[in-house]
Parts: sequence; C-alpha cells; structure tokens
Amino acid sequence: MTEMNQTAINSILLASPPGQFDIILDDLRSLLPKSSVSTLLESRVVNDVRAEWEASTGRSTLAAAADCDGGVGKSESDDANQCYISSLSNAMDTYLASNFSSSGVRAARTVTIASTADTDDAPKRTLTINTYAEKIDLHNYQAVSWKGCYTISLPLASTSNILQGQIDIWAHTFENGGNFHLRSNISLNAKIKQRIGAASDDNEQQSAWASSITHQIKSWDKVEVMQHITEMFDSIRHTYMKRLRRVMPMTRTKMDWNVAGHRVVQTLCEGHDKR
Repeated sequence: MTEMNQTAINSILLASPPGQFDIILDDLRSLLPKSSVSTLLESRVVNDVRAEWEASTGRSTLAAAADCDGGVGKSESDDANQCYISSLSNAMDTYLASNFSSSGVRAARTVTIASTADTDDAPKRTLTINTYAEKIDLHNYQAVSWKGCYTISLPLASTSNILQGQIDIWAHTFENGGNFHLRSNISLNAKIKQRIGAASDDNEQQSAWASSITHQIKSWDKVEVMQHITEMFDSIRHTYMKRLRRVMPMTRTKMDWNVAGHRVVQTLCEGHDKR
C-alpha cells in the first residue's frame, strides 16, 4: 500500500503545472496524514521527483544555463568545434532576446556538443540546443512554459544537414474553480541550406550558418506553432464553444439586454405584489 501511495504522490508532483511544483507539494503535505508525510514526502524523495519534473518540463535549462559559461556546454574533443558552439550561442541569444523578452518571462538556452558511435563505428558529433521560457503569473491565475530541443549533426559539410526540432508547450489557467490546461507537442525537421565548407575558421561563414538555424527556428515558431494555435483557438471559439451555448432560451425569444426596461418591469411587478 505504501509503495502504491508513493507512486500516486510522485505522479501528482510530476503533473504539476509550470511554476507550481512547490504549491502542489504544500497541498499534499496539508492533505496527507502527518504520519505519512515524513515517509512519502521526505527530502530525498522530493528532491528526486523535483529533478525529474524539471528535466521533463525543460525547466532544468534555467539552472544548466546558469551553471555553464553562458549556457555553453562542453564535451570531450570539442575544441575543434568550439567555434560552431560560440557562433550558435550568440545567434540563440539574439533569438531569445527578440522572442522571449516580454515582462515577467524567464528564458534560457544551452548549446552542447556530444559524440556518439555511428553505424559504421565512425564518431558522430551532434549539436543540441535546449531552450526554455516560462511566465508564471499566479496572481492573474495563469502560467505557461515553452520548451524547445533542436539537434543538428556534424560534420556540417555533410549533404544531410538536417535540423530536427521538438517543441513542447504547456499553458495553465484557473479561476473560480475552473482548471484549463493546454499541452501541445510538435516534432519538426528541415534541411539547413547554409553549410560549412573546408574553411571552418571562416567567422563569416560560421555566423551565416548559425543565423540560418535560428531563422528556421523562428519560422517554426511563427508558422508551425503560433499559427496553428491561433487557428485552434478560433476553431474552439466559433465551433465547439458555440455548440455549448443555447442559441435561443426556453421561451424561444431572444434576450433583451435593456437594463432600464427590466428594472421597470421589476418595479411594476413589485407594485403588483403589494396590491
């Protein structure tokens, strides 16, 4: 029974909306019997679940960017490719500043390079860009997070210069007992036309390559994400929500929103009751 309860507690914490992990944690502490709190919500367990929650939601990028040197992660034998990381990091900083700079928004990114074994046992280097942005405004009953993960393989002179992207959006609003969540997951890929040739020390070429990647990410944000979300909300408003509303009241007559007229009727009715 204790193991089952622990699983349920962990699931509840992992489902915490953006910026509300500690709020859910406090609610659980107040709801659980005092004898169970010390076991089910001990510090070690909570810390492990918190780390898993931050990794799954992308919020760990905020801490990783602060720990790394400007959000740049290094790995073994990446000195030769450090120029790519620097160029891409600068381009991503510009991207975040222009797209996630609204008041109350926290945003960060990391750029890392990793080596893996390819099918022919040749080393394959992959650049990974992680972005995360959140706006937590619980005073106005809303919170939202935006997680992005983008990967592109090296060497960049390869003809298959494919950028793969994964975008996760989580919006939460609540008021007067209502609780509405929007969660969207979008997978994307595109070929980057700008390639790095043999002159890998060409700063202008590196900058153009990095700009082409951020340009593609911005295009995805506008066309594949925001445009589709806007269309979805319009569809909900004009189609689904309209079906929930009663077109005509039970009297089969439209509502007259003349407040003065209703007050006159109410006054006359009150006078009639007195008589």
